[in-house]
Amino acid sequence: MNKLITIMLLMLSSNVVANNENTHDELTVILEKIRMQNDIPAMAVAIISSGEVTYIKGFGFIDDDKMKSATKTSLFRVASISKLFTAQAIMQLIEGKKLELNDNVSQYISTFENTDITIKQLLTHSSGLSDAIKPVKLDAKRSQPAYLRSVQQTAVNNLGNKTFEYSDTGFNILGEVISAVSGIKYEKYVVENILMPAGMIKSNYFNGFNGHFAEAPPTKNGKLIKEKKQRPYDLSFNPSEGLVANVYDLSLWLKLTLANDHSLLKKQTYKDMLKPQIKTVWGEIYMGLGWQVYKKDGVNIARHPGSIRGYKSLIITYPESEDAIILLTNSSNTPRWEIAKSITEILKKAAQW
Repeated sequence: MNKLITIMLLMLSSNVVANNENTHDELTVILEKIRMQNDIPAMAVAIISSGEVTYIKGFGFIDDDKMKSATKTSLFRVASISKLFTAQAIMQLIEGKKLELNDNVSQYISTFENTDITIKQLLTHSSGLSDAIKPVKLDAKRSQPAYLRSVQQTAVNNLGNKTFEYSDTGFNILGEVISAVSGIKYEKYVVENILMPAGMIKSNYFNGFNGHFAEAPPTKNGKLIKEKKQRPYDLSFNPSEGLVANVYDLSLWLKLTLANDHSLLKKQTYKDMLKPQIKTVWGEIYMGLGWQVYKKDGVNIARHPGSIRGYKSLIITYPESEDAIILLTNSSNTPRWEIAKSITEILKKAAQW
């Protein structure tokens, strides 16, 4: 009897392995087809199922000569996915009782002493701040105080409007709050308190001198975007869009986040970040604290897309089942939602989700 049970378990295990291999092959074929059809030079995808990475792969090439293949460690500008790291940093400081959600920003940044903007409003894009000030090239040498003054000057007429308005500016200000409260630069805080604990060894922020810049260049319709039209790296925008990362590093961080791992935050804090706070203009999607949250077919979903000129990215998570999709590309014309839908359909058909 014991021998029969052993044989049956081995057969079951073999079937599962074969099914997983077939699913992986199907995913690879479909994703490569979508990449080619949409002229996406480089793409990287990671899939997390029940808290474990079950698929991770790079597609295409990160150079014009097609000599360097995109891999799971190829670096991309992840754009607004950066906001999730800023949000976690703020929540760490709240856990440490260094600040509170309803604190006025003016307590930490004197530039905004005549405003009533709160930390929570910045996290939920409901501060009244719009994106009137754009990023500039590093050689323009715009200082952080100069950026903040420009924001304050253009914000005066908008601060009465506290409805939802997606705002890079708000998260850039949160970055300044993090620096003021922690006593170290925003980038150093995030690296030491989030990236390194998560094992994100290669990911970082480009400062004009270090090697932490995107390996995959920005493109549109398969063609490299000319340098003068590329979205500039601007240190003031690091909290909203500056993270340079790869899909492998992001998968390590997202596994911890889905597991409510105490190395980053307390369990209740993770849950608090996913509570709907304010309705967005995107249908039935709400802002949590950093995350965009909604329900579909009774299932809770938390997401954050990223988009700057020449790059599109996406993280979609299913917190209750610890499932997730991570997508990074160096193309403005990436059909992110089509890719996510294709992945989801394949996994559901294979009964892996």
